[in-house]
Amino acid sequence: MFPISSYFVYAVKPSSSQESPEVEETHEIPLQVPSLDTEKPVGFSHCPCIIRRNTHCINMDPKTVETEQKFRAAMPELLNLKLAAEIVTKRSCLQCKTADAVVRCLDCVPPGTPFLCPACDPIIHGKNVFHDREAMIDGFYRPIPPTSFVVVDESGQYGLCEQVCLLPIPPPSQICFCGPSQDFTIIPGKQTVLVTINGPYNVCLPSVCCPICSTKWSPSIGDLLGYKYWPATSSCKIIFKFDVFTSFEQMKLASPALSQQVFIKMLEHRSFSTGRTGRICSDTFHRVFREFAFCNYRQEDLCLVEPFKCPACTPDMLAIAVDGNRKHYRFKKSRGTDEPSLFDGLFIAQDSKVSAFVDKIRSQMTIKSGRDVCGPATFTACRETSHKSRAKVDEEGLQIAVCRHGILLQGLNHYRGEIYAYPMFLQKELAEVANATFFCMDVACR
Repeated sequence: MFPISSYFVYAVKPSSSQESPEVEETHEIPLQVPSLDTEKPVGFSHCPCIIRRNTHCINMDPKTVETEQKFRAAMPELLNLKLAAEIVTKRSCLQCKTADAVVRCLDCVPPGTPFLCPACDPIIHGKNVFHDREAMIDGFYRPIPPTSFVVVDESGQYGLCEQVCLLPIPPPSQICFCGPSQDFTIIPGKQTVLVTINGPYNVCLPSVCCPICSTKWSPSIGDLLGYKYWPATSSCKIIFKFDVFTSFEQMKLASPALSQQVFIKMLEHRSFSTGRTGRICSDTFHRVFREFAFCNYRQEDLCLVEPFKCPACTPDMLAIAVDGNRKHYRFKKSRGTDEPSLFDGLFIAQDSKVSAFVDKIRSQMTIKSGRDVCGPATFTACRETSHKSRAKVDEEGLQIAVCRHGILLQGLNHYRGEIYAYPMFLQKELAEVANATFFCMDVACR
């Protein structure tokens, strides 16, 4: 969408022949102030714009008021049922049917086995590493990580013991020439941290050993990528599930103001609430997410997927809007690298092409000092004689073109403020790929 303040806005006033809407005649009802204990509505905000008359609310949909009344009536029963669900009752193991169940799995829903004894729990959840479990210890349930299991001591008391969890990735059917009928031994291999949308998990890579020739196999980077695991390093000390990156990307699209640090804190909180511990390095996440996004871009490029294209506007666009923002500073003394950008020229135009176009425009026009004149109008917002900022900055901002649906089309770096040549360059570039009817700018000339 275009910034309304930068362009024009028109409004249609109702004509005098139009009739004003009829106002339903109402009678005044004396307001009654409800008591704080009995009449205070649960779930309503304390907005002064909402006036309540007894249990009814003005300026609210009748269905909303009815739903609120039903909730208030059912709230005591809902609270009692929620508290009753937390009561620890004696149950039998749903696997062996004999021993008492001390572990409750929140993910093993029917037809699974949510209640298990200490002997059956490692058998069921040895492969289901990502299931959230709770153990009945000291008379109530508390979450336990996948690396812990319940044991019974000699006095009959329950306790926790550590165990090793393997990364859920199936081994190959054959790792050597001894034949596929050999009984391979799967042992824990290298320790790693797997980060999913539910937080980090401490697991080990599986290692398969042949009992005849002692050939060993462990998953390579190709094996991990085949099962949607993205290694953060070549040694696979940290592994990210694909759903972490895709979820972060979708959340950034839905809420661009969401910070990466907040997303990481959410992952750590989900891990902590289920009995697991672990921190996620923000620098590592930032680097790995950029690598993942670049590989996705190269994959889409091989599939001939064109980025920064509006599906609703392609191939004929009604309008393109261009505006600049001079607050994306990049200082000269900031640390950088001489390596070329991975996305060079993809969205932000190459500086060499923009500079060449600006020099070509200036070579064919007469530059006057002071204000620029276009017919009877005088402009000072976008003077072609604008010099480079005297501040110690390398780049002053961005000039970006969008369609009427708010899809980014192309941009360029500001080096001399908003001059006429910058939007003209974007107009020239987009005219080659988009058949636009209107090209909108806050200041247009030359």
